[in-house]
Amino acid sequence: MTEDDYHRYIEAFNAQDYATLETFFADDFVLENAGFAVRGKAAFREFYAFFHAFCREEVEFKEFFPGTSGFVANVVIHFTGLQELSQSQLDERGYSGMTPISIGMTVPVEFYIHYIVGADGLIHHIKGAVWIPET
Repeated sequence: MTEDDYHRYIEAFNAQDYATLETFFADDFVLENAGFAVRGKAAFREFYAFFHAFCREEVEFKEFFPGTSGFVANVVIHFTGLQELSQSQLDERGYSGMTPISIGMTVPVEFYIHYIVGADGLIHHIKGAVWIPET
């Protein structure tokens, strides 16, 4: 996947165009973040159908680091609360590593995301790491 491809991926993500996003994924891809895993395209759609009902995510691109088996992207994701979401709702679905965002509040979070890309050119694994700046 090239940096230009990744910019198209971000555009699709920001537009919540899941059908286009899924063209970048292998059928059995895995997304790991915040202490849980989403496995496969159906689980991906289920997770984001739930989460995006409560929270808008907008990805801001910062940097792209190509590698031999994929790439790492440095992005800032701006999370905006859309409707009330409790920690217990997240916990019940197995997303206990996530934190609810209050309605109307926007929180920017910097990530380094490792994308493992197969010989087929598709994303097979996504691992997110949150950057916590020194205070």
